[in-house]
Amino acid sequence: MLLDGRAIADGTRLTAEVAVIGAGPAGIVIALSLAASGHRVLLVESGARGFDAATQRLADTVGEDPRHAPMHLATRRAIGGTSELWGGRCVPFDRIDFEPRELTGNARWPVRYEDVEPFFQRACEWCLCGDARFDAREIPQLADRAIVPGFRDGDVRASSLERWSLPTRFGREYGPRLRRSSNVTLVSGLTCTEIVCADSGDRVDRLEARTLDGRRATVRAREYVVACGGLESTRLLFASNRHHPDGLGNHSGQLGKWYMAHVTARVAEARFTTPPEATIYDHERDGAGVYVRRRFSFSDRAQAAHNLPNSVLWLVNPPLADPAHGSGILSLVYLLLVSPLGHRFVAEAIRRDHTGSDGPVPRWPHFRNLLRQPLSTLRFALSFGFGRYLRRGRRPPGFFVPTASNAYLLQYHGEHLPSPGSCLKPTSERDALGMPRLETRLEFGDEDVAGALRAHHRLDRALRQQGLGRLEFVVDDPEASIREQLSGGLHQAGTTRMSGHPDDGVVDEHLAVHGVGNLHVASSSVFVTSSQANSTFMLIAFAVRLADRLHRRLGNRAAPAAPGAERKLNGESGVADMSGAKWQTTARSESSRASPSG
Repeated sequence: MLLDGRAIADGTRLTAEVAVIGAGPAGIVIALSLAASGHRVLLVESGARGFDAATQRLADTVGEDPRHAPMHLATRRAIGGTSELWGGRCVPFDRIDFEPRELTGNARWPVRYEDVEPFFQRACEWCLCGDARFDAREIPQLADRAIVPGFRDGDVRASSLERWSLPTRFGREYGPRLRRSSNVTLVSGLTCTEIVCADSGDRVDRLEARTLDGRRATVRAREYVVACGGLESTRLLFASNRHHPDGLGNHSGQLGKWYMAHVTARVAEARFTTPPEATIYDHERDGAGVYVRRRFSFSDRAQAAHNLPNSVLWLVNPPLADPAHGSGILSLVYLLLVSPLGHRFVAEAIRRDHTGSDGPVPRWPHFRNLLRQPLSTLRFALSFGFGRYLRRGRRPPGFFVPTASNAYLLQYHGEHLPSPGSCLKPTSERDALGMPRLETRLEFGDEDVAGALRAHHRLDRALRQQGLGRLEFVVDDPEASIREQLSGGLHQAGTTRMSGHPDDGVVDEHLAVHGVGNLHVASSSVFVTSSQANSTFMLIAFAVRLADRLHRRLGNRAAPAAPGAERKLNGESGVADMSGAKWQTTARSESSRASPSG
């Protein structure tokens, strides 16, 4: 059931068994999972079904942080959350990520790989990315080939896979289920501004929430889940300081610290000596038709022996903006992306990443590339355009152009090593709802750069030893170039750190805030290290795990709702029955306007 927060009365009281703050991927997964088990869930979302500039501005940060992406590029306040901007890449963390390592300052996860790996398949099902198999050797259709023929996995592996979802926009994909569910009430346009604890400070008493037009609401539940993104979850805890002056969960001074992104760079190309036609440079599809991509990765033994960050490298196209690539296809894509319609093709952050350059780019050389290769460019435009934008079902995540020289630019993607100086801080500046805005301080250390260089050298060594090729740096000073490319903000991890002991973090191994038994955080901000993987897939795996735990805590108190069942508002009393809990308003006339939308 969907309710528009703009239609509720000022002073509305909302109650349920579980209140979830944020209808992004984690919030939707938790709400629908608990609803399927018969629990009544209230899902509170700041945004609505589409983009709203005023709502989005609530997420703006303040201060100068040159390495941090603007929040309107990094997040989306809407039903579905930042999955509206997500490319769809699905990758789990690795076993070594959960082990203490000298390189990560011996950061300690309070959970093991074995504690979360059983939830990978269910995460795949939510993401719609097929089976939880992330190694080409486990897939019969892919097992007999390698990125380059003859490559043997050892310290460097070429069998690592990433999976790609449709891409799955969680608001669109699961919106119909949210509307049909008699156990979920999704209130859009309502922003939680404070988590209020009981006087004892050890349990949440209620949530305070507001709409942009000034209406207030109170939420009460047995269990509460903060699932409003990495920065926003942290900000809400900082703002909830009525009984915890330094911020809720900041008992150890760890709230807001250990902010992590990823280290990304393009500084080298792989030059293979194998037959060019045998190189796997593009996406492939597994037996179920799911798109996958191979990457070079490093074994646990190699990471330990050579002090390597957990990282991967994969083949990419040359820079689109540089017409020296000589490709009509790449020039066509560049011209489309920099056109006034460019924002319609990909998310703005991705568009900027692919069209960036060091200076002005003349258009004529790109048109010349088109004129030199009209037929191949037209064939690409028709085939890829149909597959990407018109085909129903799975769509190609991207495209790659083969090179006759068998040389390919490499994308490096590695973990950002945790540092307490990389952090978030609340400021005195307030947003339109009166919440303190955050200041970001995203810092990268010397070891982030050195680790990336070591990874490139290990891949070069493996290719040379196997007689398959070599790496060549495409910049004069690789170290300086990596430093120039360091940036983040799209993947937000670390600032509500998970820990086994309250002195070391914000939440425990069950994602419950230390010392506050009925408050949980379902966000990538709980991650202790950032891995080589982007955040979304692992966040969903943890969300599924948390939903199972909340179900056990609540008990199977009600039978699962019948498919398509609807809950009706009682016009006589202004109350909607929520199996023992009540949705109440202060005025009958206002209640009658709070009809389901969607």
